[in-house]
Amino acid sequence: MKKECESKISGLVLFNVIIAIAILLIVGILSNYFSNFPAVRSTDQAVWGQFGDYFGGVLNPLLSFFALIGLMVTLRAQYAESKRSEKRHEEMTFDTRLFQLLTLSHSSVESVKLIQYIGDRKHDEFSGHRAIEYALNRLQEDYFSRAERVNAGQMYDKLVPEYASWKLIYWTAVASYVESMLFLIRYVIENAREEKNVEFSMRAVFAQMTSAEKLLLFYVMIFSPREKIIFSNILEAEYFSGAAKDDLFNYRKDLLHSAVLARLAMKNY
Repeated sequence: MKKECESKISGLVLFNVIIAIAILLIVGILSNYFSNFPAVRSTDQAVWGQFGDYFGGVLNPLLSFFALIGLMVTLRAQYAESKRSEKRHEEMTFDTRLFQLLTLSHSSVESVKLIQYIGDRKHDEFSGHRAIEYALNRLQEDYFSRAERVNAGQMYDKLVPEYASWKLIYWTAVASYVESMLFLIRYVIENAREEKNVEFSMRAVFAQMTSAEKLLLFYVMIFSPREKIIFSNILEAEYFSGAAKDDLFNYRKDLLHSAVLARLAMKNY
């Protein structure tokens, strides 16, 4: 808004300057004429014709030049206003779609349901955010816990098959919600036009999620070979500080680094 006001003010000032210069030229040309010729009112048409030829011959090219400059200033102002209108339209479209996607993500998490069995008997049923947390707990306790804790460089390879085993059982239940949130993140990163809009939008996205959901999202992103790894300062804060703590917390940055290298190796292959 401030830039728009400054642009309009500068355009108005330039237009006024052009008008002032044109008036000064007219006054200067008249002064030059009357300083060199008698200031006596004539009734001779030839004298008036000569005056008209002088006045028009000198002033018309100058006024045409300034008219051209005025036209260029007007076109430039119209172009700038068109770009501003286009930017406002894009921002409004982005905000509308973001709100719609956030609403859909809320609906998708409510549709998640998981049932816990002990033996052949149903023990408990989880839905919504509790179901996502239950799926994460199963990933941590039933699968990741089986992986040998080795050095950071080898940990990724130890966890990949465990994640794949968990995915065979639980992915169909959580896929809709997890994929919708990952799509939301990609949408913000790729379509928000300014850094402040990216930060605000990302905070709005992560505000919808529990710490357990942030962690599950992180694991899905790095352990799914076809999933694009998207990262930024705010994502780092959410994944490393905002997500739930587990016994792999100290490995997270190394796991992310290993996931990036794995994607690059896959792409080169």
